[in-house]
Amino acid sequence: MVKSKAIALSEVAARAMQTAVPVIAMLAIYYALMLAILNFMQALGHRFARVASGVGHISHFTHLTTWDGPVVIPALLGVGMLILVYQLWLRKKAAIVVLCGFIVTQALVDASRGMHRTGLALTILLAMVIAASIRAFPGKVDPASVRKLRIVIPALVAGFFAYGITGLYLLRGTLGLHESNLYRLGYRSVAVAVGDSGLQFHGLAFAYRCSMVFLAMGSIILVGMMLFRPYREKAGKTDGDRQRARELVENYGSDSLAYFNLRSDKSVFFQGESFLAYKVVGDVAVVSGDPVGPADNIPEIVTAFREFCLERGWRLSFLGASGNLMPYYQEAGLRGWELGEETVVHVDDFTLEGRQVRKLRQSVNKLAKAGYTMEFMYNASIPAHVKHELARISVDWRGGREETGFSMGLGRLMSAEDPDCLLCVAYDPELKPVGFLHFVPMYPHVGYSLDVHRSRIGSPGALSEFMIARTAEFLRSEGYHQMSLHFLALSENYRDDRGEPGSAFYRGIARALDRILPVVSSYHFDKKFFPAWKKRYLLHVGFVDLLLVGIAAISAESALGVTRPSDREKKA
Repeated sequence: MVKSKAIALSEVAARAMQTAVPVIAMLAIYYALMLAILNFMQALGHRFARVASGVGHISHFTHLTTWDGPVVIPALLGVGMLILVYQLWLRKKAAIVVLCGFIVTQALVDASRGMHRTGLALTILLAMVIAASIRAFPGKVDPASVRKLRIVIPALVAGFFAYGITGLYLLRGTLGLHESNLYRLGYRSVAVAVGDSGLQFHGLAFAYRCSMVFLAMGSIILVGMMLFRPYREKAGKTDGDRQRARELVENYGSDSLAYFNLRSDKSVFFQGESFLAYKVVGDVAVVSGDPVGPADNIPEIVTAFREFCLERGWRLSFLGASGNLMPYYQEAGLRGWELGEETVVHVDDFTLEGRQVRKLRQSVNKLAKAGYTMEFMYNASIPAHVKHELARISVDWRGGREETGFSMGLGRLMSAEDPDCLLCVAYDPELKPVGFLHFVPMYPHVGYSLDVHRSRIGSPGALSEFMIARTAEFLRSEGYHQMSLHFLALSENYRDDRGEPGSAFYRGIARALDRILPVVSSYHFDKKFFPAWKKRYLLHVGFVDLLLVGIAAISAESALGVTRPSDREKKA
């Protein structure tokens, strides 16, 4: 009976702890934020310092961790606390250890200054309560940093005390020191660095004191940078991963973004019969498109990948997720923000006949009558001289800039690694290549998705319409059903055929972006082919993540490096 009661009590305690840990974890983050604010107030002057001091001492029983001393110390400490808040938000275990260690260290320092024993006990108890939430902080330290820290920390500590003790010993006459005990000189070294030594520094001694402060701060910053360096693993895939991913794409890769997951600079994560491809940008793991595999397996792989990211201190985002799969993502706890829409031409219905496509038909027929032709081939059968000529066109069209893209870019052209990719080459009347389209497959026999679109500088303006129209006709003749073209950012706000009025704010942003990137102009081009519009989303865990994952997504896509017409003009 007693044993059963003990078991019941332990189960209740376990459930209570399980409930309390997330709450304590959030309190730890807010506590660190409060410390940052109080230290900034301490640094701003005596009026603010009085407020910080009043909040900091609660009936002389406990002390919120601020640091008295020269203005620079609480100011730097405030900045450090803000960084610590960010690392706590990333759920890094090292951050909660540093916070607890800092609280205990400050409590011991305050105790040496005369802090009441009750206050010391309560402050240490606070650190113990915060430490109890460590299970909510699974983020690991970067393995490379761990190896370096094992060498760097002992070296910095030894160097600091060697320099401090030596300096105090040599300057003992100037400073009025009569002690030569190594322990006392070491303690004094720390006191000099934090500005609480009680000594008067002038001339060379003042320079020594400044050097000690900079040495201490520099050491702390260096260790902090290494300790909180974003977790990194070797990017890319092993041969086994590459082959397994390719097989899954061939079995389940019907989405227009699926094949792009085979891009060589993406890492892969497998779960059962599914995988997703991602790239780590800063502290964010950016997943491209949807997981490849059965749709009903999405909640399982997303949940597993979230745990994988938490262990590494990464936030999670999906770039270009399909709108029709949102229920599965929501089941996995993700939120979606509509990025825009993808242009999808249903080639079964595509035709150049009829009044509504009159302008497109005229553009295509004009080039056809002038002697322009198209040739279609798969990557497995491209002649070497054709590759060379098309590569030259691509380099010129890029204006000397490197390739961009992530979610809708393969990152390699005409590679034997991609035998099923489709190359559509346009020739002028003299049978010289003047442009090409490179498509990746949508399995099994669904269609093709546009990877690269290039034209020779100075080619006719209607060449793009000609190449896409002829490619649509070719795909239809080959029994395919879809041709995916471009992604149109924020298109639901400016499409003139939309069902509901969009946001004027985002419409203004899209028009402003169009001066730099082909946003609205791509829509006006694509609508000539009477496509369907497929919604694409940016997925994130919480609202606070949105800005961070948005910046990471822009960085992953190298959006700021997109070639502009002016770049091609300079090249010409």
